[in-house]
Amino acid sequence: MNLYINQTKHRPALREHIYKGDIFLDTTLHSAHALCALARECITRAFDGETDHQSLHKMMPVETFVERVTALKREFTNGEQAKALIGAFIDEIGVDPAQYLFDVPRVRVVPNYDYLHAGVSYAYKPHRDTWYGNVDCQINTWMPVYSLKPEQTMMINPAYFERPVHNSSADWSLEHWINVQRFKARDNITEESRVHPVPLEDIDTRSELRVAGNSGEMLIFSGSHLHGTVANTTDQVRFSVDFRLIHLQDLLDKRGAPNVDNGCTDAHAGFKDLFHASDFSRFQGVNP
Repeated sequence: MNLYINQTKHRPALREHIYKGDIFLDTTLHSAHALCALARECITRAFDGETDHQSLHKMMPVETFVERVTALKREFTNGEQAKALIGAFIDEIGVDPAQYLFDVPRVRVVPNYDYLHAGVSYAYKPHRDTWYGNVDCQINTWMPVYSLKPEQTMMINPAYFERPVHNSSADWSLEHWINVQRFKARDNITEESRVHPVPLEDIDTRSELRVAGNSGEMLIFSGSHLHGTVANTTDQVRFSVDFRLIHLQDLLDKRGAPNVDNGCTDAHAGFKDLFHASDFSRFQGVNP
């Protein structure tokens, strides 16, 4: 398993590298920096013009913070500008948009853990995205909006890429999450009452990789990697942006990273959230 620095553009067999567990860090992508700039604009609007974004949790009660973050997420995810910048990213790395689907872009907001770690700022336990009903060929992107410290970033645990983890994904339904649980985020403030797929065994953290990146420096990795939210122990809010890519033919051919422990069986429930990268039309799905 390898970490490649600034070797994403026009790379032959990029998908195959990612499906094998290789991780890419690119600090040079104009589209990534533009996505972060757009996120900052949306944050400012959502918080009534306040520009000291990393201190927002110090300025208001947590209930107000949750309401503003809810509005922020809605604007960023549903806006056409973010989708256009994902298209620009696909062009910039030199792959054919006609071959790819993408998931809606998301801005994540993680304040100090003691202030809020549930609902709209849920601190994800170690997980694979496949446990949440995502497909084996999913390619994840993740980047900070502002520079991060190791105490507030995301972690990836590469030692578990091909090592099974006893987990609760077999009892978890993506369709139920989409139709029922997703909308309850704003109601979860003091604790997370929504059910998530989680490890049912202790995770060895000695091989955790924490990338303390700067604004717009993008991690690209397989959604099958074990990863999660580092509990933010700093006094600064962590903002990050992520989206997912799926190669259409790999989806149809059921190619991708190895499935070592995923029990979730209704990935098709999430296909309605995917868009064709060539024209932003909605993906109509495939047979389960």
